[in-house]
Amino acid sequence: MRFLRSLLTIPHVAIVTAFGSLLGLLMRLRDPSGDWVLDLARWWSGWVTGFAGVHISVDNRSNLESHQPYVFMANHASTIDIWALFLAIPRRVRMIAKKQLARIPLFGWVMWAGRFIFIDRQNAAAARRSIDDAGRRIRGGDSVLIFPEGTRTRDGQLGAFKKGGFHLAMEAGVPIVPIALRGTRALMPRGSLRVKSGEVSVIIGKPIPTSGLTVEDRPALIQRVRDAIAAMAAEPGGQSGQ
Repeated sequence: MRFLRSLLTIPHVAIVTAFGSLLGLLMRLRDPSGDWVLDLARWWSGWVTGFAGVHISVDNRSNLESHQPYVFMANHASTIDIWALFLAIPRRVRMIAKKQLARIPLFGWVMWAGRFIFIDRQNAAAARRSIDDAGRRIRGGDSVLIFPEGTRTRDGQLGAFKKGGFHLAMEAGVPIVPIALRGTRALMPRGSLRVKSGEVSVIIGKPIPTSGLTVEDRPALIQRVRDAIAAMAAEPGGQSGQ
């Protein structure tokens, strides 16, 4: 039964995603802010993980202040990470994603409807404009989510962090919240078309302030956030929990 459910999960995800995307596009007509789409994303995440038998536990939500915007940064090992984070973070949060995702029919369109932030990594000027736009939104009260590795890990190890998200947080003067996900790669590794049932842990770290930091401080900030995520992602015994 468990094996059959894992095989059926991807067709189920495709159907639910298509339906949710169409619904999200209609929601944007009534709610230009895109907030309803973010609520829909949480419903979508709960539906998909529930069907797949993925159980998500969350530690340390109390580290977050209710009215403080944040830049959330998490390790990235699996598609499941996105679903888990939509459910774990107790607020509406917009993802920063590569521009190529915007071209995916329905899925990319609904990301646009939710006012997600797309980055063109091949065009430095366009990427800077996107970062500046994201900074304005954060100062207006939005929170954003970014995977600082830029892509899913291939070997389970935490990769190098890109600078853009740190520049964004420093420019907006908001704290970075490091988040670690454990168990997602074992349930759906990169390239897999099956989602296994099992347990996923999301650990929310203590916010790391960025106000007043300069470009010279950025390398130390990157290292501090990376160390925090690595420490939380490690299982007892020192092994990566991805």
